[in-house]
Formats: sequence, structure tokens, C-alpha cells
Amino acid sequence: MKIVVFTSKDDDGVTHQRMEIDGKRRLSVGRPEPEDAIIGRDLISCTTIAKLMKEAHEARCRGEDLDIEEAKDPDV
Repeated sequence: MKIVVFTSKDDDGVTHQRMEIDGKRRLSVGRPEPEDAIIGRDLISCTTIAKLMKEAHEARCRGEDLDIEEAKDPDV
């Protein structure tokens, strides 16, 4: 399983990140609008974190290595 965390900064200097797992965009974090800053919309939920942890565990049980890297976001 390969996890890549892409980081960028917006014009206000606020850091944003997105995560891809095996080449698929899975989640992103940034500065949400106050009305959108609720769990499950712009804030990641504990349920989502638990599912991602389970995926990583299952991949390891299948014998896959866990490769995590950080990179500058090429889309910005």
C-alpha cells in the first residue's frame, strides 16, 4: 500500500493537504468555511480514520509493504 500526502499553501499561507492511497485520492484537509466545518463534511471523522487504518492493516496482513511519502502538491 502506497500512501502519498501532498501539501500546498494557499495565497493566505494556509496549509492544505490531500492523501492518495495507491494512486486514488482519498481525503483532503484544509481551511473549511465555518458553516462547513462539521464532521463528515470538511472535517475528517473518526469513522473515516478507522476505515483507513483497517485498510492499512488488511494490506499488511496480505503481505504488502506500507510506503508513506510526503510531497509538494503538483496540482497547485
